[in-house]
Amino acid sequence: MMKRFFFVLFFVLPVSVICAQSTEGLRQRLLQTAADGQVLMGHHDDTFYGHGWATGACMRSDLEELSGHRPMVLSVDLCPLELENGYYMSGSTWAQHRQAILEQHRRGGITTISWHMYNPLTGGNAWDVSNPRTVSEILRKTEARRRFLHYLDLAADYIFTLRDDDGQLIPLVFRPFHEAQGSWFWWGRDHCTARQYRRLWRLTRQYLSDKGCTNLLYCFSLSGSTTSENNYLERFPGRRYVDVLGTEVYRDNGIAGIEARRADFIRRARQNLDVVARLGQRWEMPICVAESGGENLDDPQWWSRAVLPALEGFSVSYINFWANQPKSFGGGQGKSHCTYKGAVDAADFLRAVGSGRLVMCR
Repeated sequence: MMKRFFFVLFFVLPVSVICAQSTEGLRQRLLQTAADGQVLMGHHDDTFYGHGWATGACMRSDLEELSGHRPMVLSVDLCPLELENGYYMSGSTWAQHRQAILEQHRRGGITTISWHMYNPLTGGNAWDVSNPRTVSEILRKTEARRRFLHYLDLAADYIFTLRDDDGQLIPLVFRPFHEAQGSWFWWGRDHCTARQYRRLWRLTRQYLSDKGCTNLLYCFSLSGSTTSENNYLERFPGRRYVDVLGTEVYRDNGIAGIEARRADFIRRARQNLDVVARLGQRWEMPICVAESGGENLDDPQWWSRAVLPALEGFSVSYINFWANQPKSFGGGQGKSHCTYKGAVDAADFLRAVGSGRLVMCR
């Protein structure tokens, strides 16, 4: 069970001053990286499991075993922190989760955290959409709201433990309630109005900020097709509540032929980035591809003929590829969304990194 003593341990530090400086430093770093024409390479759960293994617990990395370097962006999740059972993914503990973030910070990398939060109304997971009133119940003084705020308390307690060797809170990119244009999560389109979604986001940010979690840059991220600014901004919480603009695009394996899949990926990625980049430039916000990849890639030139062309001409701070999963995941249907040693695209990935466009940790 997650304990509540962390805040007391570190209360003596000048948290608000430290975090305000560190998050601004991270924001400026993301902007400068993009301005320099580089894109930071990210990978979800890189050090917890991978292609053919699930026992790393901060000891292994598919990308390191291939290239000799860890990804510059480590992507992790806060789920299932709310279950208070002491475990993250693949049997890893929250102590190991914390250690991975600390080591990523030590090597000069960045951590981004998503949250597939359990449904505070039904008790089911993030994909439990059996009751369409979850968000509306959270916004009222109900048991669902009490449970939701308890989840936020657990998150705040944990975030206060994410400190560097000098005891300062590590700046993080936080990506809650993503893919809100779809309806597969309880916060999705069919389960709350745009106004309710914006209120949920603002409540979350304000509550965590009031708890002292001011070391977070909030990333608003949509998947699917972004055809216009109005389309992207329909559920946008507002500039005061968002720090990073994100889009998500995966390869469509349903399209026949490698060349056709490349062309489709490039088209959709550039369409989305065109909208996000205009907003980012106007508001001086970093932009990112918050999720990407393709299940079990079979394209030997995926990086040079799809990924890099999709990013060309856009000032993207980072691109984050989803996890490589062992076969034990997903009922024996584990999927790899990124490269690994021995993959058909491994050599092409090394060439992309060697070009200087994709940046790994040194």
